[in-house]
Amino acid sequence: MKYKSKLITFIFIILLGFYSSNAQQNNTLNSDLVAYESNDENPFGKPNKNAPEQIRDFEKFIGVCNCKSVQYSGNGVGDTLALKWRWKYILNGNAIQDDGWFGNESSQTAFTSIRILNPQTKQWQVPFFTPYMISEPQIWNGGKEGENIVLRKPEAKQNNDHIESVLTFSNITENGFNWTGKIVNLDSKKETVFWRIWCVKEL
Repeated sequence: MKYKSKLITFIFIILLGFYSSNAQQNNTLNSDLVAYESNDENPFGKPNKNAPEQIRDFEKFIGVCNCKSVQYSGNGVGDTLALKWRWKYILNGNAIQDDGWFGNESSQTAFTSIRILNPQTKQWQVPFFTPYMISEPQIWNGGKEGENIVLRKPEAKQNNDHIESVLTFSNITENGFNWTGKIVNLDSKKETVFWRIWCVKEL
């Protein structure tokens, strides 16, 4: 009887040790998996140390910006709208998401983009989403060009000319940035600006 009691106690101790070790490993693993996600200390996350160096291309954007947004059309300048633009690291510091809310007292809308690095080209792939989308998201590709960040997306040909949508982040500092969206005719070299945004860092 004593032998059986000692055996049961021994087995219990072995199982308890195994469970404790396994739980500790799981806790360490889970900690690693979320080490770069947003938390109380880093509310917007942080870049993963194992990600390509390009993960820091948008480092100065991280946080919240107050912006002025102006869209243009064939008839000229549209309404000037206030825009709140928030940037954060996601996917455990391996990608960036930005959210925007713009409008005025009579209109309000939102958008978001997921900025993911292609591990082979080290270029950004950026799908753009708005509420109530009824088609596949548009996707721009690109990266740093000098001091700017430039993203491009082919558009349908016009009169057999090659057309691109070009999004450019410029004047990038710790205090804010500018953004320009334009349509470029690659054959005639004609450029048409359809959107400008000026941002000042809030957080």
